[in-house]
Amino acid sequence: MKKSAVALGISMALLSGCSYASVGAGEQAVVVDGYWMIPTDPVVKGCIEPENSQNEITNHVYRYPARQISWDATGDPGSERGPYVVVSNAKAPADMNVPVVVTFDLTTDCEKLKQFHRDFGTKYNGWLNDDGTVSDGWVELLNYVIGQPLQDTLNGVAQKYTWQQIWNDEQARTEFRNALLQSLPNASKARTNGVDFFTNFQVTVLKPTPVNPELKAAIEREQAAIQNAQATQAQGVAEANAKKAKAEADLAAAVAETKVAEQEALKRAAEVKGYPSVEDYLRAEAIKQGLNPYQPTYVVPQAG
Repeated sequence: MKKSAVALGISMALLSGCSYASVGAGEQAVVVDGYWMIPTDPVVKGCIEPENSQNEITNHVYRYPARQISWDATGDPGSERGPYVVVSNAKAPADMNVPVVVTFDLTTDCEKLKQFHRDFGTKYNGWLNDDGTVSDGWVELLNYVIGQPLQDTLNGVAQKYTWQQIWNDEQARTEFRNALLQSLPNASKARTNGVDFFTNFQVTVLKPTPVNPELKAAIEREQAAIQNAQATQAQGVAEANAKKAKAEADLAAAVAETKVAEQEALKRAAEVKGYPSVEDYLRAEAIKQGLNPYQPTYVVPQAG
């Protein structure tokens, strides 16, 4: 009776342990021997490729990404962490937030993936959750391999620039990106025992901002004051130009009136020259107007 119960228990255990391991798109998996009936050292047996299922009896399946991996240090929802904080050089020191997104690939070679699982996955519990979501162990593993070298590189570049340059100078942002592209492949390889488990690095550095919001507010006030001064100066220049234009127009009008008066005077002088005397000219003009220039002369008798 006891033997039958044991046999039944073993059969039920085998049936319950017998299941299909399904690996979805964008995932790959490492299979580790987990046979519990005969305790042995766990053996990494093989891999399951993306979009495949296979029957695993009491074996353990550890999932890893097979699509592009993102190390998002922006602080946005779903990111792995917030922006990196660097300190600018001694000329103008300040803490600066530098948001960075790095994308890369994990090897899909089965032998290398098995080695990665042995050396690093088991150290950090650094695999995906069963539903394919990112686990805390996976984030911790990436922080060691990618995040820490990234911080070191940013720190070195930041010492070349003032905080104002890091904030607004495109050259600083470009140097951050280029330095990361150059350093991360070798740095990550050095942290994984010289094996290039991660490849195809791409880096995006977003606009850095001061950690202290008052620095940003002070610069914005300064820029607003400069813009207001420029606007005031521009308005003053416009008003001065308008006054100058009016003065020039008034002068031109006065000159034109003077020329007209001069022409009229010359015309009148020419007309006067056609008469024996000015008095004769005036009499002729009076006659044209219907006036009588020859007024009668009255002689008042004098008392004797």
